[in-house]
Amino acid sequence: MKDTDNLLNQLKNSQDLESLSSYLSTIETEYPDSISEYLKSILKERQLSMADVIKKSRIERTYCYQIFNGRKKPGRDKLLAIALALNLSFEETQRLLEIANEGVLYARSKRDSILIYSLNHKMSVLDTNFLLNQYSELELR
Repeated sequence: MKDTDNLLNQLKNSQDLESLSSYLSTIETEYPDSISEYLKSILKERQLSMADVIKKSRIERTYCYQIFNGRKKPGRDKLLAIALALNLSFEETQRLLEIANEGVLYARSKRDSILIYSLNHKMSVLDTNFLLNQYSELELR
């Protein structure tokens, strides 16, 4: 996967509509723009099952399936619970939040700082909620 700077350079260097079309086809295949596509690609890449995600995320089974099938648009907390369940990196989590048009994690926010720490330390949803509670912050809902 190319980093954003490389993609931007490729786009800036597009001289004609053919090179623009080539660029657009690249990003369409490499960078899913829906929550369900992104999550499904991670499940496939990491060879995880929905049962694992449901158990680790602590999200109700039907609702979790609806998120992965694109029928429900989850809120930020549900996405963060899924990110923790999938052991997403900070960067992958930021991308998930961007795709969902939810606020990305912000290091100047106390709650977000705890969530960033949890992601970086591959903590579970339960442990993250305990940590949030310990610092008088709202648990993931």
